[in-house]
Amino acid sequence: MQGADLDGARRTASFRTMIIAQITDTHLSHADAANPVFGARAENLRQCVADINGLDPMPDAVIHTGDMAQHGQAGEYVHARSLLAALEVPLYVTPGNRDSRQEMARAFADDGYMKPDCAFIHYAVEAHPVRLVAVDSLAENGAAKGDLCRVRLKALDATLAEAPARPTAVFMHHPPFDVPAAPDPFAYQRRQAAADLAAVVCKHPQVVRIFTGHMHRPWMAKVGGVAASTVPSVAADLRKGRYAPTMAGRPVYQMHRFEPDWGFASETRLTDSPTQA
Repeated sequence: MQGADLDGARRTASFRTMIIAQITDTHLSHADAANPVFGARAENLRQCVADINGLDPMPDAVIHTGDMAQHGQAGEYVHARSLLAALEVPLYVTPGNRDSRQEMARAFADDGYMKPDCAFIHYAVEAHPVRLVAVDSLAENGAAKGDLCRVRLKALDATLAEAPARPTAVFMHHPPFDVPAAPDPFAYQRRQAAADLAAVVCKHPQVVRIFTGHMHRPWMAKVGGVAASTVPSVAADLRKGRYAPTMAGRPVYQMHRFEPDWGFASETRLTDSPTQA
């Protein structure tokens, strides 16, 4: 949010600091999966949840930016929900290319922030100092790369227009920017999809950050003039990029702290102990 817009927002609303914990790309299977890799991934998530619960101050919310499950099967979301139920703060989720939006919605609709029969997982959360808007970037053809159709972009535009004076963070799975360090730097099937998203974001100066997953590594860019980021995967065996030897096997997530005067600052957190597959 730029100077005059942020000043106007301050005059119309009372803002305070907000802390968001971001987890992503857990790639869980069923609780009884025979492959020990999936047991290690479940333990990665347990350690992140325990670390989040031990923070002081506690975050206001946790966002999961997709690829919660490995195969998008109902039992995988039962397992994921059982692990995430230990969180002591509200959780909000959005689907990744490995996810089934229908199974995810069924698993989490009881929390009240999304509909169980939604065509796309798109919603806004009004309960925090920063408004949270989830965007569904899954491609309709089931491909790993994302897409954004006219319906979803129109819904995002309308949702953002509902609260022009509130600082807003958008979260989604596929990063709408290039990640040059990745073998395949661009996460969408069409360049136009990312350009169309940037055009929507440009119309709404209250958008202060875009949070994404998918690339399994950290990166920062700008989308429509707004800072955007992707983070390492919680699943340590799938994490990409170069890391210090002390990070081997240690689950990672990110904390994002919003201050009304200057926006979000982010830090990467390592949990205490490594997990062996």
